[in-house]
Amino acid sequence: KQWYQRRVPITAGLDAKSILLILFSSNFIGIACARSLHYQFYIWYYHTLPALFFSTKLPVPLVMLMLGCIELCWNTYPSTVLSSSVLQICHLIGAVALLLPPRTEKRKKYRLRLCVDTTA
Repeated sequence: KQWYQRRVPITAGLDAKSILLILFSSNFIGIACARSLHYQFYIWYYHTLPALFFSTKLPVPLVMLMLGCIELCWNTYPSTVLSSSVLQICHLIGAVALLLPPRTEKRKKYRLRLCVDTTA
């Protein structure tokens, strides 16, 4: 077979969650490292933030606080030194948390109990 006829799995063992995490992380890093931010950029990463932050080992109250602060910072017009600083701090915390190993999902195994009415 020619090189272009070989079928190579493009995922190389990555599941859909890992692929989305890579794409969302690269988008987040691009926004966090931008020299200037415009309000149109917010929609580029707004919907990915919960998935990103909840995949880290950050405590849930901190994640909720960061999401609220990011929302508040973007909705401040015109931007102030405080809103810009808080946004950059949230981006820094998120970027550092993404560099650490991701949260391992501990799923409880539930047994399915069938309830059958035998009195009928």
